[in-house]
Amino acid sequence: MPLPHWTKEGFLPSGRLPADLADIYERLVFDAPHQNEREILFSALNSYLGAVAKIIPAGRAWIGGEFIARTQLVPNGLDVVLLPEDWGSLKRMTGPVRDSLYGLLTLRGVIIGQPAMYLDQVQPVGGLLDGFLCFPGDEEIWAQTWSGNGKRGFPEVGW
Repeated sequence: MPLPHWTKEGFLPSGRLPADLADIYERLVFDAPHQNEREILFSALNSYLGAVAKIIPAGRAWIGGEFIARTQLVPNGLDVVLLPEDWGSLKRMTGPVRDSLYGLLTLRGVIIGQPAMYLDQVQPVGGLLDGFLCFPGDEEIWAQTWSGNGKRGFPEVGW
């Protein structure tokens, strides 16, 4: 189902809007200004969701950030919140698989060693997007954040 047309304010109509990557491309890249920059962000999103699907067996992703607004400002990034279908499988992850999952999430206040460094934020896909994990019971908080308290809509992609 294609994403609905933009509102006069340059947002998608309110609510969670089921979409696939072709729908997202059509509305958020092809039908928006700054297509070259949006192409890069879309490629990051496509790669990111592919990597997520290899680690998390099934779930949904909500897409947000500057990328989902149709304004004259150049979008600098996009946000993705992941809603895994089976939390038990995430809790059972160990070793390299768990490390790969952490590599897909935005981390704040990170300290690394040898040489010791403090980083304000570490982002996946070269900093083109922020990836977050929605814990069970927090869906409404994320929905309110992504919708700007009901003022705009956001795409929801499943895998």
